[in-house]
Amino acid sequence: MTTPCPHGVSPESWIDFFAGDLDEETGQRLEELLFECPQCAAEAERWGAIAGSSAEAIPPVIATDTLRALQTRGETITENAMQPGESRRAFFPDGGRLLIHRLQGLDLGSADSVNLALSTSEGAPLARFEDVPFDRDAGEVIVACQRHFGESFPPEIRFEVERCRVDQREVVAEYQVDHADWHGS
Repeated sequence: MTTPCPHGVSPESWIDFFAGDLDEETGQRLEELLFECPQCAAEAERWGAIAGSSAEAIPPVIATDTLRALQTRGETITENAMQPGESRRAFFPDGGRLLIHRLQGLDLGSADSVNLALSTSEGAPLARFEDVPFDRDAGEVIVACQRHFGESFPPEIRFEVERCRVDQREVVAEYQVDHADWHGS
C-alpha cells in the first residue's frame, strides 16, 4: 500500500490525468508532482497501472523490480549503464519512449537512504528526489527518462547521487548525460 498523496490529489484526479481528461494547467501541476514528491509518484504509478496506462505512470527513479515489470510487459527500453564521473550522450530506442540510466559503481552498502539531484551542466538545480529506490547489492540507482521529459529539461543534465546515513549525507558520484537529441540537435 502506498502512502497517500500529501498534496491532496484524489485517485480520480490521477485516473483523469492518465486518461487525458484534465485541463492543461491541472495536468501540468500533476506532472510536476511526479518529479517533486515521491509519495505522489508512487500513488500515480499505482493509479496509472489500475487505469491501464503506463505512458505517464513511470516515476523518474525506479526500483529494479519495476524495471523488470516494464521489460516483461514488452516496453521498448534502451539502457545506458554509467560509471561515476562518466559523461555520455543519450538516445531513445526507435519507436520507444523509455531510456534507462543505470547509475552504477556506487558504494551503497552502508546507506540508509539515497537522494538524487538533477542539475544543469553548469550546476543550476533542476530537481531533487529524496529517498529514491536503490539497489544496495548492485550499487546502482535506476533513472527512467521518458520522451516527454525532454520538453521540461535542458539537453545536458548532471545526476548527483547522495548516500545518506543517520548522521551524514554525502555526494558519492556524479554522472553527465547529454540529451541533445531531444531538442533536435
